[in-house]
Amino acid sequence: MNPNNFNNRFPFNNLVSSDPGQQQATQNLQHGQFSTSELIPDRSLTDLRSTSNPNGAAIQNQLRSSGNHMAFLRDPNSFTTDNNNDNNNNNVAHSLQNSSNNINNNFINLSQLNYFSDDSFSNLDPSDLETINLFQIVLQEKVENFLNEIENRRHAILDEIELDNMKLRQMELAENATAMNFLNKLQCIRLRAIEVETMELQKLRIKIMNIVEEYKRAMVHYSKAKAEGKNVENPTDKFYNWVDTLVLNDASHLTDGLQEVSNYSRQLVQTLQSEMFKPNASSNTSSLVFPLHRLPSEILHLVLDKLNSKSDTVNLLTVCKLWALIIVKILYYRPHINKKQQLDLFLRTMKLHSNRTVFNYRLMIKRLNFSFVGDYIHDDELHYFIGCNNLERLTLVFCKHITSGPVSEILKGCKFLQSVDITGIKEVKDNVFNTLADGCPRVQGFYVPVAKAVSFQALNNFVLHAPMLKRVKITSSNTMNDELLNILSDKCPMLVEVDITDCPNVHDDSLLKMFSKLTQLREFRITHNMNITDKLFVELSKSLNMLPSLRLIDLSNCENFTDKTVEKIVDLAPKLRNIFLGKCSRITDNSLFHLARLGKNLQTVHFGHCFNITDQGVRVLVQSCPRIQYVDFACCTNLTNRTLYELSDLSKLKRIGLVKCSQMTDEGLLNMISLRGRNDSLERVHLSYCSNLTIYPIYELLMACPRLSHLSLTAVPSFLRPDITQFCRPAPSDFSDNQRQIFCVFSGKGVHKLRHYLMSLTTPTNGPQTDINEVLSKYIVSHNLLQSNEGLETGISRITGELNQDSAAILAAAGLSHIPGLTADMTFQNINFERLDEVFSWYDNTYKGELSINKDELNNLMSLVDKKFIEDPFNSEYDDIDPEIAAGANRDLNSDMCHIVRRFHELDEHIDDFEVNVASLARVQYQFTGFLLHEMAQTFIQMVELNRLINLVQDRVYEAKIERDLKGLYIWRILFADKFTELLHKFKISTVVLRLYLKDSIMLLTRQREIALANERNVWNNTETNNNNINLNMNLMGAIDESNNDNATANNFTRLNDPTREGVGFWQQLGERVPLTADQMRIIQFGIRNPQNDQNDQNLGQDVVSDVQMEDRSETPDEEEEA
Repeated sequence: MNPNNFNNRFPFNNLVSSDPGQQQATQNLQHGQFSTSELIPDRSLTDLRSTSNPNGAAIQNQLRSSGNHMAFLRDPNSFTTDNNNDNNNNNVAHSLQNSSNNINNNFINLSQLNYFSDDSFSNLDPSDLETINLFQIVLQEKVENFLNEIENRRHAILDEIELDNMKLRQMELAENATAMNFLNKLQCIRLRAIEVETMELQKLRIKIMNIVEEYKRAMVHYSKAKAEGKNVENPTDKFYNWVDTLVLNDASHLTDGLQEVSNYSRQLVQTLQSEMFKPNASSNTSSLVFPLHRLPSEILHLVLDKLNSKSDTVNLLTVCKLWALIIVKILYYRPHINKKQQLDLFLRTMKLHSNRTVFNYRLMIKRLNFSFVGDYIHDDELHYFIGCNNLERLTLVFCKHITSGPVSEILKGCKFLQSVDITGIKEVKDNVFNTLADGCPRVQGFYVPVAKAVSFQALNNFVLHAPMLKRVKITSSNTMNDELLNILSDKCPMLVEVDITDCPNVHDDSLLKMFSKLTQLREFRITHNMNITDKLFVELSKSLNMLPSLRLIDLSNCENFTDKTVEKIVDLAPKLRNIFLGKCSRITDNSLFHLARLGKNLQTVHFGHCFNITDQGVRVLVQSCPRIQYVDFACCTNLTNRTLYELSDLSKLKRIGLVKCSQMTDEGLLNMISLRGRNDSLERVHLSYCSNLTIYPIYELLMACPRLSHLSLTAVPSFLRPDITQFCRPAPSDFSDNQRQIFCVFSGKGVHKLRHYLMSLTTPTNGPQTDINEVLSKYIVSHNLLQSNEGLETGISRITGELNQDSAAILAAAGLSHIPGLTADMTFQNINFERLDEVFSWYDNTYKGELSINKDELNNLMSLVDKKFIEDPFNSEYDDIDPEIAAGANRDLNSDMCHIVRRFHELDEHIDDFEVNVASLARVQYQFTGFLLHEMAQTFIQMVELNRLINLVQDRVYEAKIERDLKGLYIWRILFADKFTELLHKFKISTVVLRLYLKDSIMLLTRQREIALANERNVWNNTETNNNNINLNMNLMGAIDESNNDNATANNFTRLNDPTREGVGFWQQLGERVPLTADQMRIIQFGIRNPQNDQNDQNLGQDVVSDVQMEDRSETPDEEEEA
């Protein structure tokens, strides 16, 4: 009989385990059908023995007796050279010997049993019975031969071990750390040898038992067939053939454990003998490391958990059942669900009942986070997770389709629950709070954003049953009052974070009690509360010396707080890192002075809508707190470019919020960028409503900040053009039409795309460049405006003269008479550029009488002048005094001249900003120029007014003829004549560049007007019903690229005249947000936006939409609301 055929009929390989699930898994694995979703959990060794071995109890008792020796394995000091150690070693050997003898006796008893003595074989012939008896004798002899061979090998190995023990006893090992380590390992191997040999003997015994049973079954069938008179063959010969294939060499593995003990013992003796003479030598134990499969499951779990790739981890599922169980626990501990596809695959498993899966996956889940798939998770999907009783954390942020019901059901029975965050759920009711109170005693964190519908009883029940609560957020709740806050302070002593934002029924007294009891508080937020005042922290400072753990405090929109509160907070919390005081309108610079005492601890400051803050407060704060990372001064309208200069010193700065800081200009932003340098740390910048900014400084910002991921430029006219807005994120759905038209926020990949697009429009630079003279020189050279043999200065003079003559035409072509903000009395045609040099006529208004002053007196008077005031009249030391500026003159004249100096510096800063803005404008074609022309007119008016003021003062002094006043005025004129000349020169050059920029676009602007009029005429003729709606406004400030041919233009007008777009104004269509390439027709609206979006506005490129769909709104408060 072929043994292979016999094995196919009687699969002994599966007889080791009686578990049909294991047999099926083995067969699937052999045929390549192993499914990772249908793994059979591995049984423990004890279970395997108890189910497969009739004598399992006896063997377990043997193992228990040998396990008594484990105590000394934990204590290396127990290995001594006295008799106790000898006894330990001998006891292990005796345990090994005794367990083996018991197994041998079981085998002998097995071979001596008569399995064929029942009545089933009574009808067999004597010859058949003799055959059965002979087969039994042969099988018994085979068993005895196996046992003798095993016994001989065991005795030989045990003799070697005993010899090694004798050598070990002769060594002094008590103080040898290496020896103690080896002895520990040796003792572990010895105990393992007992267990391994016992298991192998049991496998052999079960195998022989099955042979006997199969033979008995075959003979029963043979006996019945013979009784029925059938001619059948006695199967004994076939079983003889199979028994003969069992050779003694097949049992060699039975002594593997003992052989390992012998090898290690021999190696130990040799190693220790050599180490005795090398006390400083390091032992090499690399060859003695245990195989990976013998690692404890806990260590194996840690190893597998360190794998970086989840796919690699999944591939190891088929190694064995133990590995599969460990890996499944790792994978389901915190399921990775970031996309809808991952959610769908995960739900396929969760929809299955636990009795249909190999593992109960729900019990393995400990952390669930659906924040990234909030748009796709609903109550129905959430119900599949009911039964996750081992859940520790549940996060449902942004899950707007979820209600309280399924959340409450999931939390039932989660006695290990620690944290629940349901921020974003639209409806929270009492059931969630009651479920946590009834069955989740270990909850430590609970975040509920809107608790309007939660009753006082539910809140009270939750607080009373959450003694381990550490972090709580219950906002927008009218039921959260002083009584509940007092209970929270009493029953939850471990609280470190409290957020009761928008809870208007909380007052000073309850908060005072809370801070007094919870001195370990780390974060506290209470906003939109008109009932709390300075009394809170003033009284608290009397009862407490310090809040040492407080790191964050948010008092936004608590308008009754003043600088006194900030002072006391700094006194109580010297390690405060983050403070939020947005919309605390009574806060002034004094609060920033107090915060400056926090020094290096301060990281985040939020002073949005604090209108009383000035540059001086920011300067003190920044100089004292160099580690600030986040600043927000939204709507602090008193801040100027000086704040930007100060922020350049914050090397760790990551976020800047300057929304509606209307005094910020290109000059301030470019200087900040230049001072901070390239590779800046900035990540988020909010500059919405800073309408004076142009494209160039934003380009430099993008080039200097490689980590920038968010840039808001809402209502900045220079960026409201279709070729740029194509990269911005979609406006929120709840915005009005007007807000949508000025919305301009770039985030994620939109910032990256904007950077690359602006690089195509701008000449690369190594840093911000603002020299207006350099810009003018490059422009003249690049446009070949110089005549032959003409020098640059001569050419600039000639070009300026020509521009002065053409200025009226240039300004008229640009349609500037209708620029918003310009009155009829301030038209640009009133600026006489040909006589601009005469604007400061006080130069020529000199004293006609006699005035004598010698050199010594002149030097003496000059020494009396405060030179520092001349350079920086706005320094804080001059806030309330007028220093000596008109040396020797009376107080009134000196005061007037100080006022003029201050006015001069204001004008100088204004012209500097204008100069930088013009230089920035000239670098990028087709930008919004309206505000610059408005600034030019305003600056000219300021120059005229300052000249008038100086002439009035001079005339008064000349008429009075007081000598000391005349000399004081003379000194002032000497000091400031050159300064006024330089100021006028800067203004002239800036106006030249601006007019050249406009002149270069006259042809394009004129062509645009012609096209617009022609199209309006077509609309008028073709759509009579829209006659009253046609807008003939000629104020469009844009340009059309001349490189586009007539066909391209015609195609665009065909689209604009599409009858499906009837009722939509022509200028509205020009303002539409559509992506335009450099080669397409450019129609730039320059601030005129489409108040109504058509369907095409919604069909932005899929890549743009996908880039920003997960982005949150700006962190600057009310930025979108005010857009």
